[in-house]
Amino acid sequence: MNTSETETGTSSRAEERTFIVLGVLLQFLSTPEQINDQLSVMRGTVPSGVVIPLHSHPDPEIFYVLNGSLEIFQAEGQSAGWQIVTVGEVVSIPGNVRHALRNTSSSPITSITVSKQELYNFFRELARPFDPNRSPAPPTPDEMQQLLRVAEKYEYWLASPDENAAIGISFHSPADR
Repeated sequence: MNTSETETGTSSRAEERTFIVLGVLLQFLSTPEQINDQLSVMRGTVPSGVVIPLHSHPDPEIFYVLNGSLEIFQAEGQSAGWQIVTVGEVVSIPGNVRHALRNTSSSPITSITVSKQELYNFFRELARPFDPNRSPAPPTPDEMQQLLRVAEKYEYWLASPDENAAIGISFHSPADR
């Protein structure tokens, strides 16, 4: 990368590498460090069957769906309940609103997410390199423990299994199937 690209904020190839965060494939397209501000832009691909359980954090999130359809739950506001967001649609989730996401379709969905620096930092702590030669896998018990530690560090709220079940999200171990 040449200096002029850095000065204009063009994403570096290193930042565009694909990471996996709890089953979601994530690319950091524009970082707070690149623009010397609080905003970040990420491309996320949610494989079929992946669920992001009910949670909340102070930073808002804006999702723009590039392909597929994403189901998003918000606990309050004008868009309370589950909604399906399809190609070309935008959903904005204010900070501290409890929300969840899931892909119940048979195809992966891809969206652009805009948020602020703290949520970007949270994702960077959880991100691990993604091996394109391996299919995305559900988070391991160790990764789930890391999620709990990092969420506690950032003071993010995570729902209990009962709170997730109340909105239609349930988790089963492979032995339960």
